[in-house]
Amino acid sequence: MADGSAERTVTVHSSWRGIIGGFVGAGVIALGGSYGVAVAGARTFPVIVAVVGWILFLVMATDFPLASTFSTTGVERRMLLRRQSFRWRPTDRLSRTAPRIVLAERRLEHGGLTLVRGRRRYLLVDRPESGTEYDAVVATVEVDGGPGAELGASYLPRPSDSIPPSWIYRRSKWRPDDAEPR
Repeated sequence: MADGSAERTVTVHSSWRGIIGGFVGAGVIALGGSYGVAVAGARTFPVIVAVVGWILFLVMATDFPLASTFSTTGVERRMLLRRQSFRWRPTDRLSRTAPRIVLAERRLEHGGLTLVRGRRRYLLVDRPESGTEYDAVVATVEVDGGPGAELGASYLPRPSDSIPPSWIYRRSKWRPDDAEPR
């Protein structure tokens, strides 16, 4: 920014259910296949299961976002083993993943955020953010005249205010300055 002040950022976190479920699922397949290779030898099926499991585990570690930080200039995805930054382009769009049905409450819940760049879709978070986080993301990325003004974030369905903020189960360093302590 021209006035020397710090750039405004908003961090939205993925769900613990998605993170743990993905790693446990991939780990079970990888360890089961590895155990099959250790017990049965290098037969075709156990080797295929082990290779697929370890590939899934590597994909989870390098491509499943733990959190994404939005700014006026771009977004940074933080995965377990790497970080990936995207500067906003005029052709980029923000979108949502497919909605899911919450059976216990019999309601439809919006999906997480994705970045659509050309024909590629990059998962930014796997869960819907809270209503206040959505407002903060829109205010951050859609600054008039900024590179993110054409993202279409304000056209996305606004999540309900009943959805808890994504930082609530994280360390207190992720709590926004204007949020009440837990």
